[in-house]
Amino acid sequence: MKQQGLWDTEGGAGGQRPGSNTGYVLDNMEGAVDRAAFLAKTHMPIAIIGARGTGKMYVARVVHEEAGGLPGHLVAIDCREFRNCDAANRAIARALKASVGKTLVFKYPHLMCTEAQTRLARQLSTRTVLDTRPPQPLSQARFVALLPDSIERLVRTQQLQERLGSVFAGYPIFVPPIRDRQRAVLRWADKILQQECADRDLAEHRFTPEAERAMLAHTWEGNISEMRQRISDALGSASDAWVSPADLGLLGAAREQQRVLEPIVDGFGGELSNLGRYRPSATEELELGLAEAVHHALSTRACEPLGLWLEDEVVLAVLAQCGGQPPKAARRLQTTSRNVQRWQPRIAERDSERGESMLWKSMDERVRAWLAEAADDATDPLATARTLLLKQLESQGAGVSLKQRAVVLGVSVPTYNKRLREAAVEGSK
Repeated sequence: MKQQGLWDTEGGAGGQRPGSNTGYVLDNMEGAVDRAAFLAKTHMPIAIIGARGTGKMYVARVVHEEAGGLPGHLVAIDCREFRNCDAANRAIARALKASVGKTLVFKYPHLMCTEAQTRLARQLSTRTVLDTRPPQPLSQARFVALLPDSIERLVRTQQLQERLGSVFAGYPIFVPPIRDRQRAVLRWADKILQQECADRDLAEHRFTPEAERAMLAHTWEGNISEMRQRISDALGSASDAWVSPADLGLLGAAREQQRVLEPIVDGFGGELSNLGRYRPSATEELELGLAEAVHHALSTRACEPLGLWLEDEVVLAVLAQCGGQPPKAARRLQTTSRNVQRWQPRIAERDSERGESMLWKSMDERVRAWLAEAADDATDPLATARTLLLKQLESQGAGVSLKQRAVVLGVSVPTYNKRLREAAVEGSK
């Protein structure tokens, strides 16, 4: 078995995306792979969340490859191996200085000391290396964190420093356990068996039908890591080229297995032909655009009033839907026709600054698609849009002052707090 050190350019359980040479297993991980490919278009730090052995490093590799990352430029930093804060800070500083064009994957950063977490958060949120003169920008690097639990729970239990959590909170990817991806169980098992045989220079092995049924019945609490260990051990005890339930240590699962294998095998063809490419919903596209805009606004301390711009886009989109008629648009916006007419000159005044901002690229199209997708005309689109943006400000803005967040929302601090209270009341319903 290959031992992985602190700096791991391979890593993870699993293989490559289609087009790579080795290791690919068709497993969409309940949408995690598709979401990774979707988020690779952005430069936001990404959290990949899942239990041990679920394939988080595999998903990180998808992000890297879909973003056009070069082979060997995916660098895993195992935060579990840092002995103290100084060691963590020195190792991370070296990695950041050499990060141009690379994807840095921080494995379990919540296990670092608070000081190291805070320092890393400062560098990632400001996109600069702290101990260089002049400051070295980090604009040509991507950052991924692998975490065993949700950011909210890790922060609440004081394992993850809140500011570092906010850096990765924009659009997390959740990787489910292998027991929830049962159609992929036999694919992973077969791929791992092939890899282990090749590593040991063994003749090709196969699983018996009873072993396949036992693997489908097993719960795999240790996920793919447990599967790899069982298969590795089985190759040491298999009497011939066939791996049995006894070799895998799954005799109990074999006895309890009541389902037949054929329907699952027969279903593979249909699944393969229907996967297709990921098509995010209009709401997901809008949320992603807002998440990226908020990330850039907070990390660069930009003063663009994203909240006002978002309201402008909603009003303009509704007016377009209503043929430019203020009375009809007012009913959809749940306001008065006089208000709509009063807003229009101010919206026009902000038109050039919205159009010139890179933070706001294609946001008008996303808002129009989002409104077109929304079937419920009873909801207030302005209030819903404000809530979406407020959610991103709160999830990513833990290390930013309330005043700065209010500036980005385009309101005063008292109004920001008022909207927070309103969102909390709405969320409790």
